[in-house]
Amino acid sequence: KMVRLSILSGMSPMSPIGFTYYGMLLARLGNIREGYRYVKIGRKLLERPGTKEVAGEVISMGTQVMCFMEPVQSANEFHHEGHAASMDAGDMGNACMSSMVYSVGSHWAGAKLQVVRENFSKSRSLMKRQNHLVWLAHQTPLERSTLTFIGVDESQLPGELVLGETVPHQSMVSYFQMLYVSFIFRQYQRTKASAEKYFSYKGDINSWSLLYIHTAQVFHSGLASYWVFRESKDPIWAERASKAKFVMKKWADANDWNFANKLYLLRAEEAFCYKDDESAKSLYEKAISSAREHRFINEEALACELAGNFYMEIGQKDVSVNYFLQAHERYHEWGAIAKANALYESIMTSMGVNAPGG
Repeated sequence: KMVRLSILSGMSPMSPIGFTYYGMLLARLGNIREGYRYVKIGRKLLERPGTKEVAGEVISMGTQVMCFMEPVQSANEFHHEGHAASMDAGDMGNACMSSMVYSVGSHWAGAKLQVVRENFSKSRSLMKRQNHLVWLAHQTPLERSTLTFIGVDESQLPGELVLGETVPHQSMVSYFQMLYVSFIFRQYQRTKASAEKYFSYKGDINSWSLLYIHTAQVFHSGLASYWVFRESKDPIWAERASKAKFVMKKWADANDWNFANKLYLLRAEEAFCYKDDESAKSLYEKAISSAREHRFINEEALACELAGNFYMEIGQKDVSVNYFLQAHERYHEWGAIAKANALYESIMTSMGVNAPGG
């Protein structure tokens, strides 16, 4: 209605909000390209007088859709603009949100983890000064995951803020992070248990907006589902994984830069499940190459490791170890030192050699 009124009666200082949120809704309903067009119109309308008060919100929310259509490594930087515009307007709530979302986005965009750690530290400091505990509660799970990958002792991790059972979205985010960390460290039982909890909350939560964090949730819950299906043979996990692959394909059709490597890896894991070895070999290599080309070092590392698991399973140990070594190098380069060390110990074990100190 705001868009219609703006077109029929003329633009107002609030029109950028209407165009931006309508664009987010269209993207959420599956028409990402059209949603992106409305978001760009909303951004353009900020050039009109009197829009200062809404600029930060328009930029921050519009950037979420931009991350589905533009390389996320560059699109995520627009959150800096949203933060600055919000600070200029005195909108501290949106300034905190922009800072938090930028930090979260930098993790999923494959930024070096020490840089991500610094981003989280700055965001945490701002939110604590402004006493914005809701945004801080949403940041903390991924911040803890980042520090865990780096190798920070659990006793030194920031404590999680519990907003209560009345905020099921926070519970879903927390269980997703448990799934994510457990999956990366290859802890099967914890991955399965966390995934079950995550899906139980996810089924009860409907979002009208499309946020870039949704891509990480779809990707990693899909990979976890293929793993659980491969081990348990329970068809519900195959169904969950297939849904994740379907959603990822829609996103990849709109933007192969951000999503092609993810789709290749989901398809590779699917082929692994159904013993289509030749397809799996090709798809793992495509996932690795695409992640490397599009600068997702985190996902390049993961694809190399999962390829190693596949080759180990089909009895090609030498090929497997080569992929594991590539994964170790990429995890280390990303800054996930604890994960790199755990993988190194696993490689030594697979070769029948005791790891130093083990």
